[in-house]
Amino acid sequence: MSAEPPKVFTALGGFFMKRDQRERPVFVWILISIIIITLLLGSYESYTQKYVPDYSILSLLHNYGYLKEYPVIYEPSKGIWHPMGWIGSGMMIIMMLYSLRKRISVFSSLGSLRRWLTVHMFLGIMGPIFVTFHTTFKFSGIIATSYWSMIATMIFGILGRYIYVQIPRSIAGAEFKVQDIERIIQTIDSRLGEYSGSVNITGLSKILDSVYKPNNDIGLIKALFYMFKTDIAISFKIYQVNKILKKEYSLPWNVRRKIDFLLKKKGALIRRKNLLNTSHRLLHYWHIVHIPLAIVMFLIMILHIFVYYLFRPTHA
Repeated sequence: MSAEPPKVFTALGGFFMKRDQRERPVFVWILISIIIITLLLGSYESYTQKYVPDYSILSLLHNYGYLKEYPVIYEPSKGIWHPMGWIGSGMMIIMMLYSLRKRISVFSSLGSLRRWLTVHMFLGIMGPIFVTFHTTFKFSGIIATSYWSMIATMIFGILGRYIYVQIPRSIAGAEFKVQDIERIIQTIDSRLGEYSGSVNITGLSKILDSVYKPNNDIGLIKALFYMFKTDIAISFKIYQVNKILKKEYSLPWNVRRKIDFLLKKKGALIRRKNLLNTSHRLLHYWHIVHIPLAIVMFLIMILHIFVYYLFRPTHA
């Protein structure tokens, strides 16, 4: 039987999309692919320019008359490695537009906050990748300080993204209250009933119960590790449920996939509801650390550029 989506989905800002596949948009996978390809190409070019220059991509392009203005030299201030520093720095500056989008209402019509955050994260990873290749893995003095502050900022940024998603939000970015989360969980249970048919999905759901309930006195650091642990545990438990659905109930793959998705979403929501206040506190302390760290990173980056142009060798 086919029914319209329950009103709660619309009322809560479209928490689910029509095909229940909102968690893996093509856009995100494109960005991930770009990061992986950049890492592979950059690693190959770094290795070949250092050890076997004739096999480098740049050397191949030279043979066809391209990029001859960039010599095959593996040094930070020469060849293609110098502009890589500018590209990486530019990406890290551009990513700060996310802060303007978040804080200035006039930019609110320029795409969803969720999409802006995704691009912010992408640039926050790509920038350090380009800067890393720019250094040619030579670290000393102010360069080392600048580089490691950048890496620390990137790691804290990834951690912040993880903490951010622990607070359930609508597509528009509005936070859900506990009552909203409970209503979504109820709706998930209804949809599980529709998909599972005669399967005792309530009994199978109990397999997940052990990962839902944290200690009430759990501290912030322990809560963070608990989040990591339960994300892994939920995936493992759902894999067990999937095997039961396949072996004992012979449900088709597309039905099992929908049930898996809903169970995973339910497990994540219950865990996030139980740790909602803790997640807010974690995000608060993350801001206290991340923002000053980012400011220090940019200040050292500017100082590094200034020192380079002040003392770089000049040619008559």
